[in-house]
Amino acid sequence: MSGYRTLHRIHPTDNDASASSTPPSPPTPIWRVAFSPCRYSSSDQSTSSTTSTPPVPSLRLLAAGGSNIIRAYSLQERTNKDANSNDILDASAMRAECTDCLVSNDYISVDDGDGGTFAADGVRNKALLGYSSLDIARNYCGADTTAGNEVVVASQLGGKVGVWVRIVGGKDNAATTSNSSSSSSSGGGSPQQQHHIKPNAEFTISLATGTTLAIRPPTLGNYYSKKENDILVALGCPNGAVVLCRTGVMASRPGEGNKIGSGVVGDTSSSASNDDVNVISNSIPGDIVATIGGGHACVMSIAWHPTIPNTFAVGRKDGTIDIYSSTSSDYYDEDLAFKRMHRLVHSSFPIRALSFSQPDGALLFAGDDDGKLYSYDVSVASSQYSTDPTQSTSANASRAMAAPVKLVACALTAHKGWIMNLIPFPDGKRVATCGSDRSVKVWDCGMGLASSTPVHSFDGVHTGLVWGVACGSVVGSTGSGTGIGRMGGGGDRLKLVSCGNDGVMQIFSCSD
Repeated sequence: MSGYRTLHRIHPTDNDASASSTPPSPPTPIWRVAFSPCRYSSSDQSTSSTTSTPPVPSLRLLAAGGSNIIRAYSLQERTNKDANSNDILDASAMRAECTDCLVSNDYISVDDGDGGTFAADGVRNKALLGYSSLDIARNYCGADTTAGNEVVVASQLGGKVGVWVRIVGGKDNAATTSNSSSSSSSGGGSPQQQHHIKPNAEFTISLATGTTLAIRPPTLGNYYSKKENDILVALGCPNGAVVLCRTGVMASRPGEGNKIGSGVVGDTSSSASNDDVNVISNSIPGDIVATIGGGHACVMSIAWHPTIPNTFAVGRKDGTIDIYSSTSSDYYDEDLAFKRMHRLVHSSFPIRALSFSQPDGALLFAGDDDGKLYSYDVSVASSQYSTDPTQSTSANASRAMAAPVKLVACALTAHKGWIMNLIPFPDGKRVATCGSDRSVKVWDCGMGLASSTPVHSFDGVHTGLVWGVACGSVVGSTGSGTGIGRMGGGGDRLKLVSCGNDGVMQIFSCSD
């Protein structure tokens, strides 16, 4: 039997409009899904009080869309499934529970007495803009692949940005609303409290579109200078610029940290789990550090290189792809500066989907509105980058990125329409795409792209545009892997999730 199967479907319960006195509203579209690279601790997972069975390791999935709520789900493989059953294509294979909701500072929840919530002024919390962009990072730069705290950044149209921090195994610094709604999980299981969590920081970048953002990876050990200790986020602008701004959240740094009690940023040890962890920096959230590449076509997508610090690619509306790298010194006193290292001009259609391969960034994938999927070889740059601490990080990165970037494959008919999003698999061998043709496809990074032949195609999985895809791995009771989220590999069982205009999330199995 093929390892590519549809396992589960999640219909998010929109508690903001669930009152029985009103007619059902149209489904709220989901524009972005993302797996958290951080583990779920035992205190994060909900367990029934009637059983002493330890919680099954789970994957944390976040979904953002037309609602003013970003929902976080716990995905678990069921362990009490009938061993004689061959039915693995329904909800019996997976369990999905909504564990908490991320909301803005102006969100006010008041129980309406009929299963729904209203804002204090009597108007339902139904933001017309919603959250159109979402990214998650692990705030840790050490060798432990399971340590670190979760940082979520999301933006609305118009450039309003929210930042949430989840302290893994400890206490969250974000405020929680006084009213929490109790609802049954969409994937089955007993009802649980869904906490509305307000952001640690919130700001507006008026220059940004709000549709494109990417967190600068904090997991790179030689990533920060003496001057800069904030987690930075890049946002795209309609004038072609990318603004890099501070989030107000302190980044983990090797051998350093700010403490309250014994808690250190990025520390998930038991000695720190019972203490408050200081995640807020002294900077002003939204303070712009650098403006890069103005005067070009509108930014449609941004992707940071996973191993070369301060290096990112930009996909534009006119089909060009620019690759930038930092030219500033490691201990700069001046503003952070970037130089364009490459311009790729193989497409003349908007580049909405863009990402480097995992885990080494040897390939750069791009999908355009003509349905073409491009693969560029960046392995020379990745191999030339040195992690020698005696060398200047920025000079090292610039030298590495000066290496040639070549187009190695192009799937001319990857989708019959726009390619909306793509996600590389953590095994480094495959990449998944989704498009306006209502399909999700998995591609081999080698000859599969050249022949326009996907490894597998999930056709008609949504009733409208498929906006986003995400890949993660659940460690099951019999799995040999130890990774969680995007860090998974080895014996982990890969899961692919898609979302679309129909307000549904589909979960697929993608084992070899």
